[in-house]
Amino acid sequence: MSSQLQIEANRRNAQQSTGPRTPEGKAVSRFNALKSGIDAKSQIIPGEDSGEFESLSRDYYLEWQPATPTECVLVDDLVRADWQLRRLSRAEAQLWTHELADAAKSYRGTNEDAPLGQVLARSYHQFHFLQRRIDSAERALYRALDHLRRLRETPRESEIPELAPDTAAPQPLENPPSSAQIGFVPSNPPAAPDSPRPLAPRLPHPASSA
Repeated sequence: MSSQLQIEANRRNAQQSTGPRTPEGKAVSRFNALKSGIDAKSQIIPGEDSGEFESLSRDYYLEWQPATPTECVLVDDLVRADWQLRRLSRAEAQLWTHELADAAKSYRGTNEDAPLGQVLARSYHQFHFLQRRIDSAERALYRALDHLRRLRETPRESEIPELAPDTAAPQPLENPPSSAQIGFVPSNPPAAPDSPRPLAPRLPHPASSA
């Protein structure tokens, strides 16, 4: 059982603990419950730095600060696509280096006037396949970025303001007024009931005229 002195010491320590103070620390603390779904070990291949990948993921989370699981998935997509583009950029540089060295060892040697053209002619399919991978990664990055922006621009249900009682939308009348009440004048008004109707002329009888 804790003594009174221990209880008071714990209270003083709790008052001194104010949590993160920097903007970055507050942002991380605010979204501690929303973890990245990316496993760094599954994204790293030999020659890559896992610390660099984790730094990239942290930077994206600090920039977007996802507030929902859906936003976390989209931020993870951004991290994966960005990391893939960086890997493919290194692969492209290494492909050029490899093909230039391979061309130099061939029986024709390297064309000193057009070495790059020679490499592209020799390894067109390799470069074409690599470019397709780059284009796919770029589309994935911009697609996730576009979805995130649209999601941020769409207000959530909790953010839609409710109408005040005095500004509520008008309700339709149950018994709308008749045409006479709203001043409607018919094009052919009926005759007044007290006006006499004209009598048809009486024709002479045939026998009286003879």
